[in-house]
Amino acid sequence: MRLDFKDAFCVVSELCELVLICFLKLSYSLGGWVLASPEAYIVLVRAHRLLSSVRTLVLHDLGAVIVDKEKVNVRKGDEVNLPLWLALELQRYGYAEVRDISLRDVDLLKYLHMERTSKGRKLAELREDLYFSAAMTASKMSAEKTSEGLSRVEKFKGALNNLLDLRLSKLVSAAINLDVKQASEVSKILEEVVLYKLLKRVLELWRDSVLKYVK
Repeated sequence: MRLDFKDAFCVVSELCELVLICFLKLSYSLGGWVLASPEAYIVLVRAHRLLSSVRTLVLHDLGAVIVDKEKVNVRKGDEVNLPLWLALELQRYGYAEVRDISLRDVDLLKYLHMERTSKGRKLAELREDLYFSAAMTASKMSAEKTSEGLSRVEKFKGALNNLLDLRLSKLVSAAINLDVKQASEVSKILEEVVLYKLLKRVLELWRDSVLKYVK
């Protein structure tokens, strides 16, 4: 079967980007961050990840595909930058192989060690797509449907939970610290930046409410 990718892919990507940008602008216009459910923000983070470009190895001739908003004739063996959502769909049907989005077990354990040994309450500097790549890896492990695969994914998730607990504790401490101003000073991981901003906003609202009550 020959896949014929039309301009619809570009249109869908641009519409998704527009929705994401509009929501973020609305959040800032309403005094910082809207106190929506954390899940809503994580959905936006995931959308941002899926819209970002990823290096992709093409396994079959695809013909004309939208690459970086330009129509390019893509052939077997080419490595091109595609939106992650499109690259994953192509990989699902065996037409492409996505590069560099998985997280190896050994790397996760290394990150856990880095977090445990980082000085003070400072978060270790880890890869920016840590949680998304961990989710992709866990999903791939679970799909193996073998006892070895299930055991492996349980260990992987256990290490990830330990890492999350450590980083969450440090994020809460950073949010309470009035000297820290910019989220970029705390973490480069988008999911954590979102959490930090939400925590800061909640604390600011609580503090202002208490002060008004005291007055």
